[in-house]
Amino acid sequence: MQSPNKPPCRLTLLALAVSLTACASNSPMPSSDLPTLPPPPSLSTPAPQTSYSESAAANTQRWQKKLMDTQLMQQPAAQPGQ
Repeated sequence: MQSPNKPPCRLTLLALAVSLTACASNSPMPSSDLPTLPPPPSLSTPAPQTSYSESAAANTQRWQKKLMDTQLMQQPAAQPGQ
């Protein structure tokens, strides 16, 4: 015998089936007035001399050096409570 607090298994399965069929609706077709993709880049455009990763690493190192050269970064950190 099932406990009075627990719904019967059939009701649970029925609720699950109804939920799944309600969510399985057909999605509308996409509109024909959507923007088109831009043309691919020109093959005659020269590739950059350095890769993006190399240039990003150089920029990061330059920024870090500039930051570390500031006066605030050169001073030792103050001790708490002093």
